[in-house]
Amino acid sequence: MNSTRLFTYRVARRFAAILPLWFVAIAALGLYAPSNDAGAATKVKYAEVVRSVFYLPKYIAIANGYFAEQGIDVDMTTAWGGDKGTAMLLTGRADIVLQGPETPIYVENSASPEKIKMFAAITATDGLFLMSRKKMTMKEFKWSMIRDKTVMGWRPGSTPGLFLEYAMKKHGVSPKKDVNHVTNIAIPARVGAWIGNKADYAVFFEPDISRLSREGYAYPVASVGGEVGKVDYTVFIATDSFIKKNPGIIQGWTDAIYKAMKWVETADAMDAAKRISKWFPKVKTEDIATAIDRYRKFGIWKTDPTIHPQAISSLQDILVEGGVLKANNRVAYEKVVTTRFSEKAKSK
Repeated sequence: MNSTRLFTYRVARRFAAILPLWFVAIAALGLYAPSNDAGAATKVKYAEVVRSVFYLPKYIAIANGYFAEQGIDVDMTTAWGGDKGTAMLLTGRADIVLQGPETPIYVENSASPEKIKMFAAITATDGLFLMSRKKMTMKEFKWSMIRDKTVMGWRPGSTPGLFLEYAMKKHGVSPKKDVNHVTNIAIPARVGAWIGNKADYAVFFEPDISRLSREGYAYPVASVGGEVGKVDYTVFIATDSFIKKNPGIIQGWTDAIYKAMKWVETADAMDAAKRISKWFPKVKTEDIATAIDRYRKFGIWKTDPTIHPQAISSLQDILVEGGVLKANNRVAYEKVVTTRFSEKAKSK
Protein backbone atom coordinates (compact mmCIF):
# COMPACT_ATOMS: atom_id res chain seq x y z
CA MET A 1 0.00 0.00 0.00
CA ASN A 2 1.58 3.34 -1.04
CA SER A 3 1.82 6.30 1.35
CA THR A 4 -1.15 8.23 -0.07
CA ARG A 5 -3.52 5.25 0.23
CA LEU A 6 -2.22 4.48 3.70
CA PHE A 7 -2.87 8.07 4.76
CA THR A 8 -6.39 7.99 3.36
CA TYR A 9 -7.10 4.69 5.12
CA ARG A 10 -5.93 6.01 8.46
CA VAL A 11 -8.02 9.16 8.09
CA ALA A 12 -11.11 7.09 7.36
CA ARG A 13 -10.53 4.94 10.45
CA ARG A 14 -10.24 7.99 12.68
CA PHE A 15 -13.19 9.85 11.14
CA ALA A 16 -15.99 8.59 13.39
CA ALA A 17 -14.18 9.71 16.53
CA ILE A 18 -12.63 12.97 15.34
CA LEU A 19 -15.07 14.67 12.97
CA PRO A 20 -13.39 18.09 12.51
CA LEU A 21 -9.98 16.52 11.83
CA TRP A 22 -11.49 14.50 9.01
CA PHE A 23 -12.48 17.75 7.31
CA VAL A 24 -8.88 18.89 7.55
CA ALA A 25 -7.59 15.67 6.02
CA ILE A 26 -10.05 15.61 3.13
CA ALA A 27 -9.16 19.19 2.22
CA ALA A 28 -5.44 18.44 2.51
CA LEU A 29 -5.79 15.65 -0.02
CA GLY A 30 -6.90 18.25 -2.56
CA LEU A 31 -10.10 16.48 -3.49
CA TYR A 32 -12.34 19.54 -3.65
CA ALA A 33 -13.36 20.64 -7.13
CA PRO A 34 -15.90 23.47 -7.49
CA SER A 35 -18.71 23.14 -10.00
CA ASN A 36 -18.88 24.88 -13.33
CA ASP A 37 -20.35 28.34 -13.68
CA ALA A 38 -24.12 28.74 -13.56
CA GLY A 39 -26.26 28.93 -16.65
CA ALA A 40 -29.76 28.20 -17.91
CA ALA A 41 -31.16 24.86 -16.68
CA THR A 42 -28.03 24.27 -14.63
CA LYS A 43 -27.78 20.94 -12.87
CA VAL A 44 -27.00 21.42 -9.18
CA LYS A 45 -25.70 18.47 -7.18
CA TYR A 46 -27.64 18.58 -3.94
CA ALA A 47 -27.50 16.37 -0.84
CA GLU A 48 -30.05 16.31 1.98
CA VAL A 49 -28.83 15.05 5.34
CA VAL A 50 -31.70 12.55 5.74
CA ARG A 51 -35.01 11.90 3.98
CA SER A 52 -37.73 13.48 6.13
CA VAL A 53 -40.99 15.42 5.95
CA PHE A 54 -39.08 17.79 8.24
CA TYR A 55 -37.71 19.35 5.03
CA LEU A 56 -41.13 19.94 3.46
CA PRO A 57 -40.34 23.37 1.89
CA LYS A 58 -37.44 21.85 -0.06
CA TYR A 59 -39.62 19.09 -1.57
CA ILE A 60 -42.35 21.61 -2.34
CA ALA A 61 -39.84 23.84 -4.16
CA ILE A 62 -39.07 20.88 -6.43
CA ALA A 63 -42.65 19.60 -6.79
CA ASN A 64 -44.13 23.03 -7.53
CA GLY A 65 -41.45 23.85 -10.10
CA TYR A 66 -39.91 26.75 -8.16
CA PHE A 67 -36.35 25.58 -8.83
CA ALA A 68 -37.18 25.06 -12.50
CA GLU A 69 -38.42 28.66 -12.65
CA GLN A 70 -34.93 29.70 -11.56
CA GLY A 71 -33.25 27.57 -14.23
CA ILE A 72 -32.08 25.01 -11.70
CA ASP A 73 -32.19 21.26 -12.29
CA VAL A 74 -31.91 19.63 -8.84
CA ASP A 75 -29.87 16.42 -8.80
CA MET A 76 -30.80 15.19 -5.31
CA THR A 77 -29.27 12.48 -3.16
CA THR A 78 -29.51 11.62 0.54
CA ALA A 79 -26.28 11.68 2.55
CA TRP A 80 -27.66 9.98 5.70
CA GLY A 81 -25.63 12.11 8.07
CA GLY A 82 -24.17 15.60 8.39
CA ASP A 83 -20.64 14.22 8.47
CA LYS A 84 -21.23 12.50 5.14
CA GLY A 85 -22.95 15.56 3.68
CA THR A 86 -19.99 17.79 4.53
CA ALA A 87 -17.60 15.24 3.04
CA MET A 88 -19.63 15.35 -0.18
CA LEU A 89 -19.44 19.14 -0.18
CA LEU A 90 -15.69 19.32 0.39
CA THR A 91 -14.94 16.69 -2.25
CA GLY A 92 -17.14 18.30 -4.92
CA ARG A 93 -19.70 15.50 -4.98
CA ALA A 94 -22.33 18.04 -3.84
CA ASP A 95 -22.68 21.73 -4.63
CA ILE A 96 -25.25 22.44 -1.91
CA VAL A 97 -26.19 20.45 1.19
CA LEU A 98 -29.05 20.71 3.65
CA GLN A 99 -28.01 19.75 7.17
CA GLY A 100 -27.29 21.00 10.67
CA PRO A 101 -25.47 24.32 11.19
CA GLU A 102 -22.75 22.84 13.38
CA THR A 103 -20.56 21.65 10.48
CA PRO A 104 -19.54 25.12 9.16
CA ILE A 105 -18.37 25.87 12.70
CA TYR A 106 -16.30 22.67 12.81
CA VAL A 107 -14.77 23.40 9.40
CA GLU A 108 -14.05 27.04 10.31
CA ASN A 109 -12.07 25.83 13.32
CA SER A 110 -10.16 23.29 11.24
CA ALA A 111 -7.09 23.84 9.06
CA SER A 112 -9.11 23.19 5.92
CA PRO A 113 -8.22 25.70 3.18
CA GLU A 114 -11.82 25.51 1.96
CA LYS A 115 -14.48 26.97 4.24
CA ILE A 116 -18.25 26.61 4.00
CA LYS A 117 -21.13 28.98 4.68
CA MET A 118 -24.82 28.78 5.49
CA PHE A 119 -26.95 30.93 3.19
CA ALA A 120 -30.57 30.02 4.04
CA ALA A 121 -32.53 28.06 6.66
CA ILE A 122 -35.88 26.26 6.55
CA THR A 123 -36.43 24.87 10.05
CA ALA A 124 -36.77 26.92 13.23
CA THR A 125 -35.91 24.23 15.76
CA ASP A 126 -35.32 20.52 16.25
CA GLY A 127 -37.86 18.26 14.53
CA LEU A 128 -37.15 15.18 16.64
CA PHE A 129 -39.74 13.75 19.00
CA LEU A 130 -38.94 11.44 21.87
CA MET A 131 -40.94 8.23 21.42
CA SER A 132 -41.99 5.74 24.11
CA ARG A 133 -43.04 2.11 23.86
CA LYS A 134 -45.62 2.77 26.53
CA LYS A 135 -48.73 4.52 25.30
CA MET A 136 -49.10 7.87 27.05
CA THR A 137 -49.79 11.48 26.22
CA MET A 138 -47.24 14.28 26.16
CA LYS A 139 -48.89 15.69 29.29
CA GLU A 140 -48.43 12.41 31.13
CA PHE A 141 -44.75 12.07 30.25
CA LYS A 142 -42.02 13.22 32.64
CA TRP A 143 -38.37 13.28 31.65
CA SER A 144 -37.53 11.48 34.88
CA MET A 145 -39.17 8.41 33.32
CA ILE A 146 -36.15 7.82 31.09
CA ARG A 147 -33.79 7.31 34.05
CA ASP A 148 -32.21 3.83 34.02
CA LYS A 149 -33.74 3.19 30.59
CA THR A 150 -32.15 2.63 27.17
CA VAL A 151 -32.53 5.69 24.94
CA MET A 152 -31.70 5.49 21.22
CA GLY A 153 -30.19 8.85 20.40
CA TRP A 154 -28.19 10.16 17.45
CA ARG A 155 -24.59 10.36 16.29
CA PRO A 156 -22.31 12.12 18.84
CA GLY A 157 -21.47 15.70 17.85
CA SER A 158 -24.47 16.08 15.53
CA THR A 159 -27.22 18.62 16.19
CA PRO A 160 -29.84 15.88 16.80
CA GLY A 161 -27.56 14.25 19.36
CA LEU A 162 -26.56 17.49 21.07
CA PHE A 163 -30.10 18.85 21.21
CA LEU A 164 -31.43 15.64 22.78
CA GLU A 165 -28.68 15.77 25.40
CA TYR A 166 -29.50 19.43 26.06
CA ALA A 167 -33.16 18.51 26.64
CA MET A 168 -32.15 15.73 29.05
CA LYS A 169 -29.84 18.01 31.04
CA LYS A 170 -32.54 20.67 31.20
CA HIS A 171 -34.61 18.20 33.22
CA GLY A 172 -31.74 16.99 35.39
CA VAL A 173 -31.04 13.78 33.48
CA SER A 174 -27.40 13.03 32.64
CA PRO A 175 -27.01 11.46 29.16
CA LYS A 176 -23.85 9.71 30.37
CA LYS A 177 -24.83 8.58 33.88
CA ASP A 178 -28.60 8.30 34.13
CA VAL A 179 -29.50 6.48 30.89
CA ASN A 180 -28.07 3.85 28.59
CA HIS A 181 -27.59 6.26 25.72
CA VAL A 182 -27.24 4.37 22.42
CA THR A 183 -25.67 6.56 19.72
CA ASN A 184 -24.14 4.14 17.24
CA ILE A 185 -27.15 2.96 15.21
CA ALA A 186 -27.03 4.10 11.57
CA ILE A 187 -29.87 6.37 10.48
CA PRO A 188 -31.42 3.93 7.94
CA ALA A 189 -31.40 1.17 10.58
CA ARG A 190 -33.12 3.10 13.36
CA VAL A 191 -36.72 2.05 12.70
CA GLY A 192 -35.71 -1.60 12.40
CA ALA A 193 -33.70 -1.40 15.60
CA TRP A 194 -36.68 0.08 17.42
CA ILE A 195 -39.08 -2.57 16.15
CA GLY A 196 -36.47 -5.12 17.19
CA ASN A 197 -36.83 -3.87 20.77
CA LYS A 198 -33.36 -2.29 21.05
CA ALA A 199 -34.46 0.61 23.28
CA ASP A 200 -37.14 1.84 25.69
CA TYR A 201 -37.18 5.35 24.26
CA ALA A 202 -35.91 6.81 20.99
CA VAL A 203 -35.97 10.02 18.97
CA PHE A 204 -37.38 10.06 15.44
CA PHE A 205 -38.12 12.50 12.65
CA GLU A 206 -41.27 12.43 10.56
CA PRO A 207 -42.69 10.47 8.82
CA ASP A 208 -41.35 7.73 11.11
CA ILE A 209 -43.14 9.33 14.07
CA SER A 210 -46.57 9.10 12.45
CA ARG A 211 -45.98 5.64 10.99
CA LEU A 212 -44.73 4.09 14.25
CA SER A 213 -47.53 5.73 16.20
CA ARG A 214 -50.24 4.55 13.80
CA GLU A 215 -48.89 0.99 13.82
CA GLY A 216 -48.71 0.94 17.63
CA TYR A 217 -44.94 0.57 17.89
CA ALA A 218 -44.21 3.90 19.60
CA TYR A 219 -45.85 7.07 20.82
CA PRO A 220 -44.53 10.67 20.78
CA VAL A 221 -44.14 11.95 24.33
CA ALA A 222 -41.93 15.03 23.99
CA SER A 223 -40.78 17.53 21.38
CA VAL A 224 -37.02 18.07 21.57
CA GLY A 225 -37.45 21.35 19.70
CA GLY A 226 -40.03 22.45 22.24
CA GLU A 227 -37.48 21.88 25.00
CA VAL A 228 -34.59 23.62 23.24
CA GLY A 229 -36.48 26.60 21.82
CA LYS A 230 -35.91 28.48 18.58
CA VAL A 231 -32.55 27.69 17.00
CA ASP A 232 -32.09 27.58 13.21
CA TYR A 233 -31.71 23.84 12.90
CA THR A 234 -31.47 22.88 9.24
CA VAL A 235 -29.64 25.11 6.79
CA PHE A 236 -28.46 25.19 3.19
CA ILE A 237 -24.68 25.23 2.96
CA ALA A 238 -22.17 25.68 0.13
CA THR A 239 -18.43 26.22 -0.03
CA ASP A 240 -17.06 29.75 -0.21
CA SER A 241 -15.65 28.88 -3.63
CA PHE A 242 -19.00 27.74 -5.02
CA ILE A 243 -20.82 30.79 -3.65
CA LYS A 244 -18.24 33.17 -5.12
CA LYS A 245 -18.31 31.46 -8.50
CA ASN A 246 -22.09 30.86 -8.69
CA PRO A 247 -23.97 33.71 -6.97
CA GLY A 248 -26.81 33.38 -9.47
CA ILE A 249 -27.44 29.76 -8.51
CA ILE A 250 -27.33 30.54 -4.79
CA GLN A 251 -29.77 33.43 -5.28
CA GLY A 252 -32.10 31.35 -7.45
CA TRP A 253 -31.98 28.51 -4.92
CA THR A 254 -32.84 30.87 -2.07
CA ASP A 255 -35.65 32.51 -4.07
CA ALA A 256 -37.18 29.09 -4.79
CA ILE A 257 -36.95 28.04 -1.15
CA TYR A 258 -38.50 31.26 0.10
CA LYS A 259 -41.40 30.89 -2.34
CA ALA A 260 -41.93 27.33 -1.07
CA MET A 261 -41.81 28.50 2.55
CA LYS A 262 -44.60 31.00 1.85
CA TRP A 263 -46.65 28.28 0.14
CA VAL A 264 -46.22 25.91 3.09
CA GLU A 265 -47.52 28.53 5.55
CA THR A 266 -51.12 28.15 4.36
CA ALA A 267 -51.10 24.85 2.47
CA ASP A 268 -53.61 22.09 3.13
CA ALA A 269 -51.74 19.21 4.77
CA MET A 270 -53.21 16.51 2.52
CA ASP A 271 -52.54 18.55 -0.62
CA ALA A 272 -48.93 19.05 0.47
CA ALA A 273 -48.63 15.37 1.35
CA LYS A 274 -49.77 14.30 -2.12
CA ARG A 275 -47.29 16.65 -3.77
CA ILE A 276 -44.29 15.19 -1.94
CA SER A 277 -45.46 11.56 -1.72
CA LYS A 278 -43.17 10.41 -4.55
CA TRP A 279 -40.18 10.94 -2.26
CA PHE A 280 -41.80 8.71 0.37
CA PRO A 281 -43.06 5.74 -1.70
CA LYS A 282 -43.35 3.38 1.28
CA VAL A 283 -45.25 5.86 3.48
CA LYS A 284 -49.01 6.27 3.52
CA THR A 285 -50.13 9.69 2.33
CA GLU A 286 -52.23 9.99 5.48
CA ASP A 287 -49.08 9.57 7.59
CA ILE A 288 -47.35 12.33 5.65
CA ALA A 289 -50.33 14.64 6.21
CA THR A 290 -50.33 13.82 9.93
CA ALA A 291 -46.61 14.59 10.02
CA ILE A 292 -47.18 17.98 8.36
CA ASP A 293 -49.91 18.87 10.85
CA ARG A 294 -47.70 17.84 13.78
CA TYR A 295 -44.74 19.92 12.63
CA ARG A 296 -46.96 22.91 11.91
CA LYS A 297 -48.49 22.67 15.40
CA PHE A 298 -45.04 22.92 16.96
CA GLY A 299 -43.87 25.78 14.73
CA ILE A 300 -41.10 23.75 13.13
CA TRP A 301 -40.78 25.61 9.82
CA LYS A 302 -39.31 29.08 9.48
CA THR A 303 -41.14 31.78 7.58
CA ASP A 304 -37.91 33.75 7.13
CA PRO A 305 -34.94 32.09 5.37
CA THR A 306 -32.39 34.44 6.95
CA ILE A 307 -30.10 32.89 9.55
CA HIS A 308 -29.92 35.38 12.41
CA PRO A 309 -27.02 36.00 14.83
CA GLN A 310 -28.96 34.93 17.92
CA ALA A 311 -29.64 31.52 16.37
CA ILE A 312 -25.93 30.88 15.79
CA SER A 313 -25.07 32.18 19.25
CA SER A 314 -27.61 29.82 20.83
CA LEU A 315 -26.31 26.94 18.72
CA GLN A 316 -22.76 27.53 19.92
CA ASP A 317 -24.00 27.63 23.51
CA ILE A 318 -25.33 24.11 22.96
CA LEU A 319 -22.10 22.96 21.29
CA VAL A 320 -20.08 24.25 24.22
CA GLU A 321 -22.49 22.67 26.70
CA GLY A 322 -22.24 19.40 24.78
CA GLY A 323 -18.44 19.42 25.00
CA VAL A 324 -17.79 19.48 21.24
CA LEU A 325 -16.73 23.14 21.06
CA LYS A 326 -14.35 24.93 23.41
CA ALA A 327 -15.63 28.29 24.64
CA ASN A 328 -12.58 30.07 23.24
CA ASN A 329 -13.21 28.51 19.82
CA ARG A 330 -16.59 30.11 19.26
CA VAL A 331 -16.83 31.35 15.68
CA ALA A 332 -17.90 34.82 14.57
CA TYR A 333 -21.33 34.84 12.92
CA GLU A 334 -20.12 36.43 9.67
CA LYS A 335 -17.48 33.71 9.25
CA VAL A 336 -20.10 31.00 8.76
CA VAL A 337 -23.20 32.85 7.53
CA THR A 338 -24.05 35.01 4.55
CA THR A 339 -27.42 36.78 4.51
CA ARG A 340 -27.26 38.67 1.23
CA PHE A 341 -29.16 36.02 -0.71
CA SER A 342 -31.98 35.53 1.83
CA GLU A 343 -32.41 39.27 2.33
CA LYS A 344 -32.61 39.82 -1.43
CA ALA A 345 -35.13 36.99 -1.76
CA LYS A 346 -37.37 38.64 0.83
CA SER A 347 -37.12 42.03 -0.87
CA LYS A 348 -38.46 40.79 -4.18
